[in-house]
Amino acid sequence: MTFIERVLVCKRQQKIWICCLCVVGILVGTLQAMAQVRPPRRRHRVLVDPGPKKKDVLKADIGASLKDIAERTTRHAQNPQVDIVLVVDGSRRMGAHLVDLQKRIVDMLGVIEAKTLDYRFALVSFYAVSGEPRAVLHQWTFDHLAITNVLEDMRVESGNNIESGYGLDAVVKGLNELEFRPEVTTQFVVVTNSRLRTSWTDAKAKNRISEQIINLSHQNNVQLNCIGISERVQAEITDETTGKWYPIDSNQRRMDGQRIQSGATIADKALLRVDGLFQRIAEHLVASLPGKVDIVFIYDYSLSMEPKTEATCEGLDIMVSVFQAAGLDYRFGIIRFWAAVGGGESTVVVTNPPLEPEQVKSMFRLPKSGDEHLLDAVIEGVPKLQTEDGRDLVLIIVTDEPTSKRTEKGYTVGRAISTCRGAYAKVYVIGGVTSMQSGSMTDNFQRQVAQLTKGEHYVMPGAVIWRGTGGADKRR
Repeated sequence: MTFIERVLVCKRQQKIWICCLCVVGILVGTLQAMAQVRPPRRRHRVLVDPGPKKKDVLKADIGASLKDIAERTTRHAQNPQVDIVLVVDGSRRMGAHLVDLQKRIVDMLGVIEAKTLDYRFALVSFYAVSGEPRAVLHQWTFDHLAITNVLEDMRVESGNNIESGYGLDAVVKGLNELEFRPEVTTQFVVVTNSRLRTSWTDAKAKNRISEQIINLSHQNNVQLNCIGISERVQAEITDETTGKWYPIDSNQRRMDGQRIQSGATIADKALLRVDGLFQRIAEHLVASLPGKVDIVFIYDYSLSMEPKTEATCEGLDIMVSVFQAAGLDYRFGIIRFWAAVGGGESTVVVTNPPLEPEQVKSMFRLPKSGDEHLLDAVIEGVPKLQTEDGRDLVLIIVTDEPTSKRTEKGYTVGRAISTCRGAYAKVYVIGGVTSMQSGSMTDNFQRQVAQLTKGEHYVMPGAVIWRGTGGADKRR
């Protein structure tokens, strides 16, 4: 290669290197420029703050509350007699509520007059004037306008010196001084936006007067209702008399004297009382809208039931009150059962309807003895019941012990359930529990027979808990 050719080659190579360096320079510049540009930020998910949980706000409506009381009073009854007693707080703080009450009585009246023209109203007003308690009783009247006129006068007179009085004393005054019609469930309706008080000053006065109110209500077939505030005594007197509590304004928390809370569990206080169980069974039965009903108790006469006798009698009184308020056509009967201690032969005694409640309570109170075999009572006793055509059969099993096994007689759980279903019976159970070592404490037969016949199953308060081979004797 000549000198000139080598020079030309070198120049071409220099040009190539220069081009490469230019390209590299451009790339480096581009990368530097790109490095100075911030990458787009990732969008973070924004969690919407749900804020505080919604409060359980109660809708307060005096008119709707009065209508509900009227509907409960006239439900299931043809041409019922209706007696309503208003117990009204006349303090100055009640001014707006008195206006509302006066206007909305017509809502209650519309429900009542759709069912009957036989109704009466009475009113007890209570308040305090400069600290002095007053309670005025306005006797029965068939003219509801007389009641609205009294409410108008109360509203006009509710000056600055008129304070809330003693509501519990006013309820007692009405229960003691009014004459009640037999066979009529009277509805007391307490209306107040203050706590119910008493002028009694002795120890535990409020508990003592509440107990008196409940007893007088049971004696006179009275249901107490409160359109009021969230306080224990209002919930208790309404629950214990099978009435109902309603809020007077939306600031109240939900009240039900039967509700209790233990840790995170909310349970029914009625499950801790025998009389409460009778009430719940009665309410469930009424809600099923039965026709004519024969109610037969399958009642355990073993020794362990002796301490529960009086509570059972009180439960029957409450049950009767619920039935009468609903206008239910019912009759009572009883199957009593017991056995000798240690697996002796059963005694099953059947007394067919109709029995009066007092007769049933007398039988509840008969002396108890020995042991029990529930399957014997069901399989031998139920077929002996004489139920008239057109009357439904309801069985209420009352025992504090689990179902004993009677395989030697061929008495099985399946056979007992078939006996109840064959009699077309709805079965309710207030019963015992099985061993704490088993998977479930509920007695299989007692739970299943209630479920399969569309009844309800409860555990008897104070029920015997069997510990397996060691025998019983823990109590619930």
